[in-house]
Amino acid sequence: MDWNDVRLFLSIARTKTLSAAAPELGISQPTAGRRLRAFEEAMGTTLFQRTPIGLQLTGDGEVILKQAERVESEMLGLMRSASSDSKELEGELRLSTSEWFASAVLVRPLTAFTTNNPSVTIELLGETRLFDLGRREADMVFRFQKFDGPDVVQRQFAKVSYGVYASPAYVQRLGTPVLRDRGEGHQIIAMDRGHERLADVAWLLQRFPLAKYGFRSNSRDMQALCCAHGGGVAVLPKIIAKDFDLIELHLDEAAPGRDVWLGYHSDLRRVARLRAVIDHLIESVPREF
Repeated sequence: MDWNDVRLFLSIARTKTLSAAAPELGISQPTAGRRLRAFEEAMGTTLFQRTPIGLQLTGDGEVILKQAERVESEMLGLMRSASSDSKELEGELRLSTSEWFASAVLVRPLTAFTTNNPSVTIELLGETRLFDLGRREADMVFRFQKFDGPDVVQRQFAKVSYGVYASPAYVQRLGTPVLRDRGEGHQIIAMDRGHERLADVAWLLQRFPLAKYGFRSNSRDMQALCCAHGGGVAVLPKIIAKDFDLIELHLDEAAPGRDVWLGYHSDLRRVARLRAVIDHLIESVPREF
């Protein structure tokens, strides 16, 4: 049995579609379909059924899923063990974090690292999705909350400061929002509904409960652009806001900051290139910005 076919089966079970599973394995959708049919023939049963909400596991598929997950766990552990004693600064590292943190904080020091260590390739993924270190979706992850996995080595990497901003054009048009008006007549820029419970969103709404949403996005970069174009009042990381022509609004207290946590699987603690990247980033990136 081909391990890659097991990986394909697991990916389809998790994503529910061939179109989403195929890119994870670097293959086309038709190839994924052919390999799934071959895998089902090898298993002697139908593993998925098509439904309006995607490919759903059959009863036999559910049974095989549990066995495949155990195989996956063993294979990934084997792969981590095989790379854990690498003493050379060569090979690939896959890092994941939010898009704005990747571009504003990590790209420059990582570029310097790969320039000085040309045998190391850095793959940096800017996504809001939380990558699974146990399934080796990434070798190292930067996130804005602590990790809860039992096999994750983590440390507080940095603290991000936030501020409240508006563009000169917005202030000229609607004036500077003040607390006593509770935001009446003003528009705010905030995270999308999936992230509306973040501390900075709640903090701004408490001060301007009568303001209306003008723009919402899961991208801090898009929020900053909208703010710069006069779309409303936004809470933004100061490291992003400094690149735009924005006015910082000083309210009753500073906007809540956020801690950034670095994490990787404990099996990778002896990988030389991972340790070298971590040491370089700790030395290059300020602890607070």
